[in-house]
Amino acid sequence: MSGGMNTLQGILGNMSRTITKILNKILPPEKRAEIVTKLQQFAVNNPKLAAFITTQIVLTGLPLLLFLTFSLTVFLFSLIAALLIGLVAALLFTVFMVGVALVIVLPTVFMTTFAASFIFLWGLGGYYLLKWFNEGDAPAPEGTAIGDRLNTWTGGRMGWLVDGAKRKQDDKHRGVDQSPKVHGSENGDSTEGGKSTGVAEHTIESKDQATKQVEGVQKRTQNVTNGASGATSTAKGVAG
Repeated sequence: MSGGMNTLQGILGNMSRTITKILNKILPPEKRAEIVTKLQQFAVNNPKLAAFITTQIVLTGLPLLLFLTFSLTVFLFSLIAALLIGLVAALLFTVFMVGVALVIVLPTVFMTTFAASFIFLWGLGGYYLLKWFNEGDAPAPEGTAIGDRLNTWTGGRMGWLVDGAKRKQDDKHRGVDQSPKVHGSENGDSTEGGKSTGVAEHTIESKDQATKQVEGVQKRTQNVTNGASGATSTAKGVAG
């Protein structure tokens, strides 16, 4: 029993200290002392009115305090419940509207994807058909190709694409591939081309070195011949 009382006293003591700290933050002790002094002066100057107000506060203050506490608690609970209900309602409404939008968007995306694929395949088939009628990969005359017409219709905005395609086609006909490589197999081809170029450059350098060596030998032979001719002339002069 004594242990329970001690626990209760400890809890009450902690609550009183907490309330005192809060009250000190709201009303400092100096301010409270000033208010108490004014109330005491009011009670001394107006004893009957002070007694009436005191009895009203003592008897009516507790019910009013409980009423205010109840009203504040109900307001907070209603606010939290309204927020939760509003959040759930917003989520449900969002899910419903997204479902309705998906019912419209999915068929639309399917149709647009099908139309885009159809246009692409139609263009690809037309390209190979024109290529077949053109009897191979021979380029069309300047200004008559479909790319040239599209470039004319767009005001020259597709010139970069048309010119690039023409250069690639011309390189293909000449057996030269100067287009940039991206894929792995193309990288392998460019590597082989680099090797061939390196072999050709090495062969040219070897030829140059051999030519220089031959020229050096010829110069040395000519010098020896000139020396022998000079010695012969000198011997003839001495004999004469």
